[in-house]
Amino acid sequence: MHGSQPYRTGTERLRPVICATLLVCLWHLDSASRAYAQSAAYLHNLEKEIVRLVERVEPTVASVIVQRKFIHSVNGQTFTDWERSIGTGVVLHRDGYVITTAGVVDHAHDILVNFQDGRYRLGELVGVDPLSNIAVIRVDSVSVLSARLGDSDDARPGSWVLVMNNAHGFPSSMTTGIVNGVREEDVMMQVSAVVGGDFSGGAVFSSNGRLLGLVSAPPGGQPPASGSVLEGEGAGVISVIPINRVKTFARQLIEHGEVRRSWLGVYVEKIWESISVDGNRNIMLGTGEGMEVTDVSPGSPAMKAGLRKGDILRAVNGVPMNHPIILAEFVTSLPAGSRIEIRYLRGGTENTVHTVLAAQPKTLDSPASPLLVEDGTEDPLSREDPRLIQQMILEHEKELAAHRLKLNQLKRLLDERLKRMAPRAVALPGDDGF
Repeated sequence: MHGSQPYRTGTERLRPVICATLLVCLWHLDSASRAYAQSAAYLHNLEKEIVRLVERVEPTVASVIVQRKFIHSVNGQTFTDWERSIGTGVVLHRDGYVITTAGVVDHAHDILVNFQDGRYRLGELVGVDPLSNIAVIRVDSVSVLSARLGDSDDARPGSWVLVMNNAHGFPSSMTTGIVNGVREEDVMMQVSAVVGGDFSGGAVFSSNGRLLGLVSAPPGGQPPASGSVLEGEGAGVISVIPINRVKTFARQLIEHGEVRRSWLGVYVEKIWESISVDGNRNIMLGTGEGMEVTDVSPGSPAMKAGLRKGDILRAVNGVPMNHPIILAEFVTSLPAGSRIEIRYLRGGTENTVHTVLAAQPKTLDSPASPLLVEDGTEDPLSREDPRLIQQMILEHEKELAAHRLKLNQLKRLLDERLKRMAPRAVALPGDDGF
């Protein structure tokens, strides 16, 4: 019929829809390819940054090889027993100072420090403080650069960190973690990271290569209890001694061979309030508004300032005091003779007084951990004997060789398992083999 439209098949009618669908699919495929390429490039750059970070900080991390000597007597017979362990230390200064945790060098008879360049140095224990879990070692020379110290107060929750450990020698064991924050109950930095139980003394670096702290260990170096944050691999959370705290105590250990703590002489308790749940007052919460003074030592700086039982301590030098550990850490960080300002409440009235911190009485000092446990006379092989040092080096190198052999076996096993897996997917455009 004149003017009528020609008959169109179903395929012809759907052709515009099919073309549009194909165009959309091609556009999405192109977008996916570009997104993949961008993601791959981002991962490459991130990998390069981490590699550069490791190359910069790893030489500052050393292995601390400790040999302990025990002399026993059984049925009148005396015999010597030796025990050896390996921990991690960080080069604090080119003058030869190396920092680690107290548990690493506890009861040390001989100390060797192994650097990344393979050199061994005989270490001398400068000082150890079990309360802060910090120790300082000195060697006659350092062949590597010292660590760049950061400011742990600037470490914000969510910050990335690099955790390194040399308990198995070089190459270092390492992992990444995320800062959770500083805990009030022990003023320790909490970091989410999956590490083994041998990371005590490990170094924690910021993303810009600054040392933020040392991985702590359970008190007394005992194995962590079930449920502890250091229970072992997979625990997921580690405790880190903040570098600002390490610097304060390490400086005193270097200058005096011990930590000389200041003393205020006040006993405080966190203020608690309970809330009712279904009519039962069974949940206690801290108010976070100061601490109650429960006692004052006679003749102490606190008594001279006029503080007495029942006062509410609010701040020292303008810093809010909401937990006893915070007060203890703050006072300890100041040298004896420092003049401080105390703000407190009494009967609802706020008062401000000043006093001068005194040196902590010796009766309050924690007994120092012995550096040598012996029940008999000194062994003819003293710590200066080169034969003993050579034997330690040989045994250490044997252990490292065994670890490398196991590592190579695991790598071969991994390669075999990967070959048995399904073939890799076809690479999208822009894939450069990452």
